[in-house]
Amino acid sequence: MTLQGNGSPTRAVVLGGGGTVGVAWQAGLLTGLRDAGVDLAEASAIVGTSAGSLVGAMLACGRDVTDALAILAEVGKKLDFDSLGAGSQSFLDASRQAVFAADPRQALREIGSAAQEASTALTEDDYLGLLGTLDGVAWPAGFRCTAIDTGTGELVVWDEESGVPLLHAVAASCVVPMLFPTVTIDGNHYMDGGLVNHLNAAAAPPSDVLVVVSCLPIGAQGDALGSDRSPSTIQADAELAQLRGNTQLVAIDPDFDDLEAPVKMMDPETAGQAFHIGRRQAEREAAAIRAARDF
Repeated sequence: MTLQGNGSPTRAVVLGGGGTVGVAWQAGLLTGLRDAGVDLAEASAIVGTSAGSLVGAMLACGRDVTDALAILAEVGKKLDFDSLGAGSQSFLDASRQAVFAADPRQALREIGSAAQEASTALTEDDYLGLLGTLDGVAWPAGFRCTAIDTGTGELVVWDEESGVPLLHAVAASCVVPMLFPTVTIDGNHYMDGGLVNHLNAAAAPPSDVLVVVSCLPIGAQGDALGSDRSPSTIQADAELAQLRGNTQLVAIDPDFDDLEAPVKMMDPETAGQAFHIGRRQAEREAAAIRAARDF
């Protein structure tokens, strides 16, 4: 099925953050969708945040998205389970600090300062080396990538006009504070783009059809914002509610019912299960995408 063609409505794809488990689930989902005849690489724009920036870069470059799994394997070799677990908790703590602060930008500046000073297991060069498969790769047309400027606390959105190397942009977007070192670009330091909003769907250009792939539950209510769920879902859900009034929105979130709750989003062992869950989910999600207007 072709997603973009002459005279067709514009289509955009948003891939959200969600740790190593999110990378694996998205890779499985996109692989299954492609096998079902729905190739999201054909969208006119692809926006990635954190985990979604890595998978999105692979997708936009025409690479097999399962290449991202090799990067996860390398992360697992460099960092032990306890370190990854601590990183997951540090992300949740930072997200709460920023989302519930009276001045979120100030909170992000404080988080960024702490992240710069933190003693991490990997140096910046070591961290960039994990994503070395993107080194020297030309920025794909239509791809956008988000990160937080630690100096200003502002969200930045890079694209092919930004002049930022793809490797550095994707690495910056994935910097879990205190787990990975901040990434330096033109003298500034950057960290995970999903701390306040794990989707940043508004960074997508206006489009007739918007496919949002969220690694975290969408629109959960009640006690869903417990200690295991990032407050970044609050702004993401509000953003999607607003976008629904302006575009045909297809929102996909994971079916993790078979995983032990709470899902540990940085667990490399869970990542393997998540890939297969995503692939199984693809068949019904393909039907939902086809049901969107003009498909």
